[in-house]
Amino acid sequence: NRGAADGSSGGNSVDRIEVVSVDDEAVTVPAERPTVLYFMASWCYTCIPQAAAMNELEDEYADRAQFIAVDVTPENTKAEVDGFREPAGFPDHPYVVDKTGELTQRYNIVSLDSTVVVAPDGEVLGRADGKPMEIEALRTFLDETLP
Repeated sequence: NRGAADGSSGGNSVDRIEVVSVDDEAVTVPAERPTVLYFMASWCYTCIPQAAAMNELEDEYADRAQFIAVDVTPENTKAEVDGFREPAGFPDHPYVVDKTGELTQRYNIVSLDSTVVVAPDGEVLGRADGKPMEIEALRTFLDETLP
């Protein structure tokens, strides 16, 4: 389902962004379930605790949301992303490099450690800008944000 070229939506359609993860997995935002987008960079050490928290919570919230980490540095490679994923516990959720800046622009990201939760219809359900969250803070944010 793609929205009209002028950005308007017809019925339940919404403009979706299709990207490929660093592991060659097709990823669509928004998806059929709410999507938790975590905007980070593989060189950002303050981003690691939240990436680890997402790894810990992914199974607990699997029926309520999908998790995607978005590396905002367009030139980053899979090797650089893997270097970040290692201390985060090699999370199962997809990591994408925002090579075109489309995700970063769509969700008005101006700082790292930003989390945006997007409903299947494209509505932003909640956001935490420039706020790294460890496991309990992230759990509280998700419980308050997810339907």
